Amino acid sequence: MKLTTPAAALLLAATVTAADAATIVPHRAVYDLRLTRASEGAALSNVDGRMAFEIMGSACEGWTVSFRMVNRFRPADGAAKLLDTQSTSYESGDGLDLRYSQKEYVDNRLDQESRVKVSRLETQGDGTGQIELPAPKDFTVPAEALFPMRHQLRLMDAALSGETRDASLIYDGSDGDKTFRAISFIGKRKDAGGNVRDKRNPEAATLAALASWPMTISYYAAAGGDQDTPTYQIGFDMYENGVATGLVLDYGDFALDGELAKLELLAADTCE
Repeated sequence: MKLTTPAAALLLAATVTAADAATIVPHRAVYDLRLTRASEGAALSNVDGRMAFEIMGSACEGWTVSFRMVNRFRPADGAAKLLDTQSTSYESGDGLDLRYSQKEYVDNRLDQESRVKVSRLETQGDGTGQIELPAPKDFTVPAEALFPMRHQLRLMDAALSGETRDASLIYDGSDGDKTFRAISFIGKRKDAGGNVRDKRNPEAATLAALASWPMTISYYAAAGGDQDTPTYQIGFDMYENGVATGLVLDYGDFALDGELAKLELLAADTCE
């Protein structure tokens, strides 16, 4: 059961004026997760847990992202299982280099570990990829594929420009050598104070003065022909300072909701 959620789907951050392009802002966010839907095929009675991520850096020095998601799965029959996924990544500000590592623990024992790196000689060129773990393998990332932070910047600029749809090829390292086609829909801007759900959440109080956009991103396997159904889908509200609230993580057979439980805005580096 693969539960990696691309950080790119959650780290959409911007501080803007009318004339500015989107800029990614560091922050740390924690979400409480709960099961909201499960099909008969999922054979689940309940799922609950937490997800946390931290983003640091800038377009000058590159971005470092730390991600962790811990869920306890309670099947319809049998014992509960604790799944703990931890990842770190680094993406250079020029979009030429990506480093990604992940560890997955099942019931507190290491079950899987992966480590990947990709480098480009130029921004419009193919990327040379190397899987170091679990087994060495060389691969190529297509020239048109965006790394996560570049994809985030594209979506932020699209929201600010009033666009409603984006289709991009994405490589984030979370699934070996696989790239994904990300189809994104951006909803109507909600003015400051217009998010009714977040008004009821004290942890979201600092967001009251900011506008937000509802977004849905569907991820399809880029190889293997056309897909009618996405591999997974994520929805959220993106605020102007980059905080995502109202998460919906849809894995097909089941879906989780994520409520903002803790938020910390971090010091931003300035480009010189």
